Amino acid sequence: MSFKKEHPDYLSYESNDFYVNKLPDNFMSSLEGYIARHCEDANQLKSVINDIASRIPCEMTQNWGWDFLINDLSGYLRGFRSVKFHKIMDFLSDFYDRFQNEIELEDFNEFLEDVKIGYKIHYDSRFGVSWELLQDVSVRTKGITETSEKIKDICSQTLEHLEQAKEHLSATKNDRDRKDAIRDCMSAMESMLKTITGENDIKQATTKMRDDNYWGPDIIVKDGLSLWNRLHDMYPDVRHGNPVISPLTDEEALYWVERITTYIRYVSKIHKNKA
Repeated sequence: MSFKKEHPDYLSYESNDFYVNKLPDNFMSSLEGYIARHCEDANQLKSVINDIASRIPCEMTQNWGWDFLINDLSGYLRGFRSVKFHKIMDFLSDFYDRFQNEIELEDFNEFLEDVKIGYKIHYDSRFGVSWELLQDVSVRTKGITETSEKIKDICSQTLEHLEQAKEHLSATKNDRDRKDAIRDCMSAMESMLKTITGENDIKQATTKMRDDNYWGPDIIVKDGLSLWNRLHDMYPDVRHGNPVISPLTDEEALYWVERITTYIRYVSKIHKNKA
């Protein structure tokens, strides 16, 4: 399985100690030495270089001698820097798979750890090579992903809004991206409450749910509307077009996203039990 299929949200991964969606500056030079150490002859080295060339993509090497190929390896790895992270990870897993009889798994994973890559290879004789996240890596969009699974058969609009929120949270560059992620989570919550109650706005939906004792403690049921009102008060420009500019840190954005998605998951579980 490709790295991107195993980790479709890797752009939202975060770590203070490891690289999880980009490569360190010294990675290609370290990889050059690692490849050269494990290729036993010029034929193997040429095959690896041409594998790299196919992923850039660019023309393959026409050289044969070891010394010429070592020079080629350095040049091709410079071109490899422009390739997307997940494609380089696919090369690494394929490289290990190809040389697994010569390379111990522990040695390969130590190489990855030494260059501060936040993943390790797992090998299973039945399923082959897979990538595992190291323990101290966090996933910015974990709550959104879990929530999407819970509501996908309840409200398609909610699912669409959550997917949009995930995109904003995965590629956050400024306040606007963070506010758009919150806005989409708020819209997801609003759409779900309106769908399951048949009401026209979030306030009416919340009132109906509070009148129906099935939804649990009143303080939990009304939390969605409280979040809705509080966020509009604190960040008036969360909706496009408002001229008031309010600061929003990344930590705040992640906190509010987690609060909203937790509420959505709670309501969706009660709704399924009710059905």
